[in-house]
Amino acid sequence: MLTYPATVLYFNVGFKTVYIEVGQEIFHLPSITTQRGRWLWIALGPVYWILALVVAASIPSFNGIVGVVGGLLSLNFTYSIPGLMYCAYIMQEGAALPGEGFDPVTGVTTRHDQGVKRLARGFVKKWYLTVPVALFTMGGLAASGLGTWSAVLSLIALLGPGGTIQTSWGCTAIG
Repeated sequence: MLTYPATVLYFNVGFKTVYIEVGQEIFHLPSITTQRGRWLWIALGPVYWILALVVAASIPSFNGIVGVVGGLLSLNFTYSIPGLMYCAYIMQEGAALPGEGFDPVTGVTTRHDQGVKRLARGFVKKWYLTVPVALFTMGGLAASGLGTWSAVLSLIALLGPGGTIQTSWGCTAIG
């Protein structure tokens, strides 16, 4: 039984992409918008799940690798990078002085100053937006650092000296 709604969502998005880009383009399967294509997509779903399980089970320490990738990439792409980009946008918008801007006729951007002074002015001018966004971004970076650190330590404990060498599809004695 599927317990996580995200699992179904990822399957839906992932397998539709595979079906459309690989199945329809390379293997000339019927369009997913037709009834025949929809039924074929549903019938091929278990094959997709089985292949995903085989790939996941074939990689030793898959959870550890997923933890490192999640800490370094997923968390930052979800929290840190969007926060940083929004904060930079707010600061640039707030730092604009009268007479500055882009002239589409000449293609010239006019700025009266630049550097740290300009960024500080933009940060302070819209502090009610920049401070919460900066705190949110720092929280994302802290969570990313702690998650990555934890995942790396667990991989070291698992695969390092004194740890177990995990193999895929191995047999273990019970008892």
